[in-house]
Parts: sequence; C-alpha cells; structure tokens
Amino acid sequence: MAECGISIVLPVYNDQVNLYRILDELSANTPDNNWEVVVVDDGSPTPLQLSSTPPDNWKLFRNDVRQGAASARNTGVKQAKGEFIVLLSVFLKIPTDYISQISNFSKKHTFDVAQHLLIKEAGLTADHFQAFLVDQSGRIFETDGRLPVKNTQFAATVFKKAIFIEVGGFDENMDHYGGHELDLAYRLDQKGFSTRVFIENLPLERIKLESHESVRTRLQEYGRIGLPALLKKHPELKSTILPYTAFWTVLRLFSLPKLIEKMIDRHVEQDRALTNKKYRLYLHLIVRNAWDAR
Repeated sequence: MAECGISIVLPVYNDQVNLYRILDELSANTPDNNWEVVVVDDGSPTPLQLSSTPPDNWKLFRNDVRQGAASARNTGVKQAKGEFIVLLSVFLKIPTDYISQISNFSKKHTFDVAQHLLIKEAGLTADHFQAFLVDQSGRIFETDGRLPVKNTQFAATVFKKAIFIEVGGFDENMDHYGGHELDLAYRLDQKGFSTRVFIENLPLERIKLESHESVRTRLQEYGRIGLPALLKKHPELKSTILPYTAFWTVLRLFSLPKLIEKMIDRHVEQDRALTNKKYRLYLHLIVRNAWDAR
C-alpha cells in the first residue's frame, strides 16, 4: 500500500446489509494495489463485518461507542493510505468501473474538492418531495466555476488527504447535521483550498430515499443545534446562511414564516407537485423557523 492512490472511506452505523452490498460492488472493480477500502464502524450495537475472507485492501476500524459522522469520517481518513480520499455513503450504488473513472478524473483535473451528483436509482419509487431532494442538478449550482460553501456536501466527495489533514479535518465538536460539513468547506476556503468542482458524467445512484418526516427532523436539528454552533464559530457566515434579515423580521411580525411552512408542509404530506423554488423555500423555512425557536 506504499503507493496507494485512492482510499474509499465508508463510515457506517448499524447497517450490515448495505455494507455487504457496497463492498460487493466495490469488489467488482479491478483489484490492484493502487486502491483500498477503509470501513469505520461507528459503534454499531452488533459489530459490523467485512466478509469471511476480505481482500488485503479492505480494512475495518471500530469505535466502541457511537461518536457521530464527523468522528467516524476523521478516523477513516487518518487510517487511509491513499493520496486521494473518496468519502462515500453506504446508500450509494457503485459502478464496476468506478475506481478507474475516479483515478482518471483525479489525474486529469485540478481540484481541492470534487463532488458527485447524486441521482435516484432506476426503478426506485419516489414521491414528488423525494424526487426534488434527489435531483441535485436542480438545486446545486456553480458560481464562477466553483461550488459554493452552502452547496458543498461530503456524502460522495473526493479530496487529497494532505489537504484534509492540513485544515484539521472535521470539527468533532460540531457533529450535528450539516454543521460540520459547512464548517470544513468554509475552513478549506480560508486556507485557499476553494477549487470545488463536479465530477462530470459520473453521478452515483442512491438506493434509499429519505422520508419527509426524516428530512424535517434533520433540518430542525440543524436549525436548533448545528447552525447555532456553526455561526458561533463563524459569525461572518450568518448573512450568507440567513440572508434578508430585515425582510425576515417583518415577516415574523405577522407570523408568516410559520404559516407558510405549515401550508407547504401540508402540500408535501398530500404529495402535491410543487415548483423547485417552493421546495427550496420550504427547506429554508424549516431551518430558519427552528433557528428562531431555539
């Protein structure tokens, strides 16, 4: 592994079935000494396993108790030997030529962070809200050729290990939904590692979609806990994440944000087809109303 080029890092909690599946998909890629798989079991009640006879390039590390995504990701990157880290979720489907495509992309492109677009697995049933969420092409955009901090995610991302180590990895004190990812993206910017790009022509399929209730719960947690922690550390980000302060204050005088959130929430529950702009407004309202109510 001295010459390892790519490390696939998989943080997992209590999901042996999807771990087996994604490892099977990765094993279909051409085996060689230029890539490895690093699995981090984040304190699953029943310890996870790789397989009865795992390849030499598969490694498993375990936290005795659950420490959260930030800690599990940091552990995986620290244990990885590759120059490039590919941080993935077990809910993604991996093509049989994935390693060769990522290797070619890394050689031909200059980037600090490269991010996959995620799409719905073919044949997977989705309601209108889930279809909006999984269609990142309709929500993620580039500005001056760069992916903005607010739209940088780490569920399917490639970066150099050296850069990650230089900025200190994920802040494990901010292990709530969204906060530690935005914090890392912003700190990368501050260090000058701001070249964030899409990995062209290689979207990854999600094999599981989140429910409306699950999304609401995570966004409310972000608004109550993750976002306050982020803005306490980086107060200068407030105008970026919570814009139009004066306008929002006027809306709150008439209780309009909560009323609009409830109205859209009802439409989502009824599975009405809404515009992307209205869905984006809904997500922002969930976060911002949770922020106001904290």
